[in-house]
Amino acid sequence: MRVVDEQKLTERQRYWLDHLRACETAGKTMQAYASENGIDVRSFYGAKKRLVRRGVLAAENRSGGVAFTRARVVGGAAHSGDCRIQFPNGVTVTFPHTVDGGALSRILGAVAALG
Repeated sequence: MRVVDEQKLTERQRYWLDHLRACETAGKTMQAYASENGIDVRSFYGAKKRLVRRGVLAAENRSGGVAFTRARVVGGAAHSGDCRIQFPNGVTVTFPHTVDGGALSRILGAVAALG
């Protein structure tokens, strides 16, 4: 998945991203949020789909969890002895390649909580 710099979003994409984040923060369904804010729900879902496709938002699977994204190894990372993961939301986590599974799970859990 591509990582998109949010500064490069169009005004309209930023509009939808702001509404999607507000919807999530409010803990409402997209349908309820759209209804309360006078937004066409089909346009709301369409905007979300386009932002996911661009890599701005994480994809969700049918059960509501975040779907897996294919990872790729980028040259140079193996030379430093550290591992680095860059997430679609722009967060980058660097850790020693010797990190244990429990610590890695806590690291990734903390990043996931950032949204």
